[in-house]
Amino acid sequence: GAMAKIDLNKVPRFSELPIRPDKPKESSWGVFGDDDELGCLNFLTPEGVIDAARLVRKGTVFRLDTKINYANPPLFARPPAKHNIMSFERFGLLGFDDSLDSYNTQEGSQWDGLAHVGSPRYKAFYNGVKSSEIKDGPGGRLSIHKWANKFVGRAVLLDAFRYRISHGRTIDPLTSEKYSLDDLKETAVADGVELKPGTILLIRTGWMQAYIAASPEHKAAMAPLGALKACGIDDSSAMVEWFWDHRLAAVGTDCPAVEPWPWDFSNEGALHYRTLCLLGLPIGEQFNLEELAADCAADRRYEFMLVSVPMNLEGGIASPPNAVAIK
Repeated sequence: GAMAKIDLNKVPRFSELPIRPDKPKESSWGVFGDDDELGCLNFLTPEGVIDAARLVRKGTVFRLDTKINYANPPLFARPPAKHNIMSFERFGLLGFDDSLDSYNTQEGSQWDGLAHVGSPRYKAFYNGVKSSEIKDGPGGRLSIHKWANKFVGRAVLLDAFRYRISHGRTIDPLTSEKYSLDDLKETAVADGVELKPGTILLIRTGWMQAYIAASPEHKAAMAPLGALKACGIDDSSAMVEWFWDHRLAAVGTDCPAVEPWPWDFSNEGALHYRTLCLLGLPIGEQFNLEELAADCAADRRYEFMLVSVPMNLEGGIASPPNAVAIK
């Protein structure tokens, strides 16, 4: 059903979850209503859009999506998209159309929708949605098409990679090293980043710049499912408590899995379960934050307007963010 305006003062703290004993522990199920399908995107408000627009000072626009087929070969053994340019001269016109065959919406930059990962323990997705309810078409529960006009607001960048490197604490992003909650908190303090309710948090781990710089041979070696190793952020309860208690709307990263890869699917505390399933918090992967990060370091402004227009695909599971940061 339609959700009344969220009173942020009435949203329980993480320590008060769940709101009913029949809901999973550390879950927000029911907080936004039993039929809610937006999760933490409920923290994005019209007022937040107006505040975000006020952050636009110099009119610079940064595209945050990778190019389609940027990963060559694609990660996780996903098929590459095949781009066909088709002439329609047969109609007496001079012109072309496109088709993209085998396009996987998660081959590059992506928001994971809330139907992407459910909990093996609770046999359900966010807010108790069952596998049978996730399907193509307008009736598909937790579909990304329900985000089509929702994903606009204030965003901030935590350049955790730059912070760590500048403090002499090296990290190899092409291994499964972890950024701790303290790493993120220290970066926020150093760069004056404030997490206000409704903030979209972007985290630069350094993985994308390391992947782009890798040799073709190294990229080929990273493509098979079992071969990839990648850095990410810690999957602790304290991490998601920090996200929830700051009322973050979404968390996007420049690494393949947000948490370090590989992650253990049997681990109930994995970040994918904690965010997508238990809290309804969209997570983003393989964002290209390089130009944005360089600009933020130059002008010391780590907040900006973010506009993301996910695919208007009824029943969609995930989507490229189609996102821009505007400063």
